Amino acid sequence: MFTEERLITKQYDSSQKDELVVFCSKCADLSYYNNMSLQAMKLEWCLSKKGQFFLTYYDNLLIGLSGCHPLPQVGDDVFRILFRGIELPEFRNIFNVVSKTHMTSIPFYYHIPLQIDWAKQQGAKKFVVTTNWDNPDGITSMNKSHRVFQLLEKQNIVSCLVKEMTLYETVQSVWELNINNYFLAREGFRVRNGLR
Repeated sequence: MFTEERLITKQYDSSQKDELVVFCSKCADLSYYNNMSLQAMKLEWCLSKKGQFFLTYYDNLLIGLSGCHPLPQVGDDVFRILFRGIELPEFRNIFNVVSKTHMTSIPFYYHIPLQIDWAKQQGAKKFVVTTNWDNPDGITSMNKSHRVFQLLEKQNIVSCLVKEMTLYETVQSVWELNINNYFLAREGFRVRNGLR
């Protein structure tokens, strides 16, 4: 049975690398291409760009992660959040509730506040998420993520900042997080579901 006390999210450090390799192997088995290896998830690249990853554990088992890094292509004070965001399928909707605000996603609920705090310390003022608009590889989860953000825009949790932009050789949409509305939605979800 799920209890929130069994979840912990940590900022990545090199002591977690072996656990991350095991996690990537699980992602490879699931055909999660963007996370099937440390190279695919761009761990070293992200860290070298003055970014950071956040890892969520359930009973000491790594179950989800996402990163954040500066995105100067969009602006000098812009950080991309939820980079390479993923959770293992058996831990999706761990709360066993329905949420039109996407708060059942571990990275969306747990990582965004930590990433905002961390990125602000690096000088960030604006926070964006990118979704793969074109999806030339036909990755199903990419199409789903893009649709989710279109729905979140209707609730004013995000705003489409750039509909179509080539970033790192991939056509993507750039969504700005409306911080106040995100935290209002998150707090409502937290209270309704008795979370911390």
